[in-house]
Amino acid sequence: MNILIEPIYNGLIQTLLSLSIISGFIFFGKKINHFFFKDYDHIFFNLLISLIIFSQLIKIFSYLGLFKEVNLILAYLFLLMGIYNFSKIVNFSRIKNFFKLINTIEIIIIFALLVFLIISISPPSMADALDYHYGVPLYLLKYNQIPDLNLWLFGALAGNGEIINSLAIFLGSDNFGSLIQFTSLVLFFIFLKMEINQKNKLSFLIVFIICSPTLLQLISGPKFLLFPQILTASALYISVKLKKIKIIDFIFITILLMGATQFKLSFLLSGFLIGLFTLYKALKYNQLKILFSCFILSSFFFLPTAIWNYSQVLNFNYLNLFSPVPTEMIDNLKTYRENNFLYPLNLIFPKSFGHVSTIIGFQFLLLFFTFKKTKEFKIIIFITLITMCFHYFFGMSISRIYYEFILWCAISFVFIKDKNIDYIFYTKLLIPQLLLVICFSLYFALTSIPGIISIVSRDKFMIKNSHNYEAMKWANKNLPQEAKVISNIRSVALLNNEFVPTDWINFNLSSNQLNGYFSLIKQKKINYIILMDNTPEDFIFINCLGDKFAQSGEFTKSTRNPFNRNNKYSLSIYHFNHKKLLDCAKK
Repeated sequence: MNILIEPIYNGLIQTLLSLSIISGFIFFGKKINHFFFKDYDHIFFNLLISLIIFSQLIKIFSYLGLFKEVNLILAYLFLLMGIYNFSKIVNFSRIKNFFKLINTIEIIIIFALLVFLIISISPPSMADALDYHYGVPLYLLKYNQIPDLNLWLFGALAGNGEIINSLAIFLGSDNFGSLIQFTSLVLFFIFLKMEINQKNKLSFLIVFIICSPTLLQLISGPKFLLFPQILTASALYISVKLKKIKIIDFIFITILLMGATQFKLSFLLSGFLIGLFTLYKALKYNQLKILFSCFILSSFFFLPTAIWNYSQVLNFNYLNLFSPVPTEMIDNLKTYRENNFLYPLNLIFPKSFGHVSTIIGFQFLLLFFTFKKTKEFKIIIFITLITMCFHYFFGMSISRIYYEFILWCAISFVFIKDKNIDYIFYTKLLIPQLLLVICFSLYFALTSIPGIISIVSRDKFMIKNSHNYEAMKWANKNLPQEAKVISNIRSVALLNNEFVPTDWINFNLSSNQLNGYFSLIKQKKINYIILMDNTPEDFIFINCLGDKFAQSGEFTKSTRNPFNRNNKYSLSIYHFNHKKLLDCAKK
C-alpha cells in the first residue's frame, strides 16, 4: 500500500507518530552523548548526534540487504523510547511560566513558528518530495534494497535523509522529514538561548533566522536540507568558540560535518572548509590521535557509499565514488538560477510575486552595521565569505542553498559582547520582512489545515496542491496491477507499480552508457510507458510505443502557489516494446 495515496492516519496522528520517533532519537542521543560527549549532553545535540549515527547505520544495513529487518526493529524501538521520553521533554509548568513574560516581538515569533509548524505537518506537495524524497523510502520498504542507480537518476541523489524517512513511513507517517526540519530549528533556538544571556539579542537572532522567505521551502517538505545546514552551523560555532579543541571536541565536530555530507553531498564544500579550520586548531594538540580519528570517521561515513557506488555504477570512474550522477547534471546545477538577476541580486529579488519563497532577504545588510566586532565574529564572517565564493564557482547559487550562510551569520552575532547595542531597533528593521513571510506562510497554513485533520480533505488538498497527484491517481487506476512502467513524469513515488524514470536520458550519455541503460530496461521487462501529451517528437523512446492503452482528460498544474496554477496537461499510457529497445530507441 502507498501511504501517500492511501494514508492510514490523518495528519494529526501522523504528527504524533513523528514526534514520538523524534523523541526516541533524542532519548538515544542523550545516552550516546552522556557516555561519549558529556560536554554536549543537550537536547539539541542529542537529536543531532542520534540522527547522524543511526541514519548512517541504517544505510549500511540497506547496502547489505537487511533494510527491512533493521527498519522494523528501529522503527518500533524509537517509537517506544519516544513515548517513554515525552514526559521528560515536555515541562508544562515551564511553558506556562514562559507565556507570562512575553512581549510583542516574541508574540510575533511564536505566531510565526506555529504557522511554520502547520506547514511542516501538511501533506506533501513538492516535485522533489514526490520523486525521490518519498520514492526512495517507499522503494526500500517494498523491495528491501537500494534502487538501481543506473535507472533512477534522482534516486541516486538520495542521502541519509531519505533512508531515515522510511522509519516514519513504515509506521504510517509521511511528515517526519519536514517535522525534523522544524524541530531541529526550534531546538537550535533553545541552544542559542543557553548561549545568550540577553533576551532582546536572542529575539533579534531568531527573527534574523526566520524572516528569510526561502525558509518556506525548507520546512514544507521532506528534503533534508535545513537539518544539515544546522549541523554545519553548530560545528562552526563550536569550532570558533573553543579556545582549545581537544580530541573529543574534534571528533564531535567531525561527526557533525561528515553527517551533513551524508544527508546532502553538496555539504562537502562547507564541511571541508569548516573542517580545515577545525583541524588547524586541533592539530596543536594530540596530532596522532586527531589524524587517526579522522581516518576512522571518514571510513565510517564515506567508505560504504564509495564501495556501493563502485559495485553498482555502469562505466564507473573516480567521480562516482560519492555520487553516480553525470558531470553534465552537476554542471547544470552549478549554473541554475531561480531568476535572471545577476549574482547576488538573484538571492534578494524574486522574478515574480509567485516566487517570493526563492529569495534569502535583506538581513545580510545588518552585518555592515558598526557593531564592536570581536575576533570570533570576524572569523565566522571570513569563513562565510570564503565559502560563498567557493559556492559561486563550484556549487549552486540558489537561495535555499545559501540559507546555510544566514545561520552562520546569525551565530556570529552571539560573539558580539557589546551590551549597549539596541537589538530591539535592529529587530524592528527586520519585522516588515518577517510579516511578509508570515502572510505567505499563513495562506499555505490555512489551506493545509483541512488536509491535516481529515483523510478525505487531504485527498482534495493534494489534488489541488501536490505535483501531478491527480494525474498519478488516474495512472494507478488505469494501469494493470502487473504493469512495469517507464515515465517522464517526476512524481514516481505516487505510482503503485514498479517504475523506471527517464531522468538519465536528459544528458549526453555515451553509446556504452546508453546501451547499458537500455539493457537494464530490457531486464526489467518494462511493458507500459506514461507520457505527458506535450512530449517532444525527438523523445528517445517515441518509436518504441505500441498501442495506446489509455488517455486521460485534462489536468490542472498542482502547486501550493496560487500564482503558478496556469498550466493544463494530459497523460497517455502506451504499451512499450522493451524487446526491440536497442533497435527502436533513438541514440
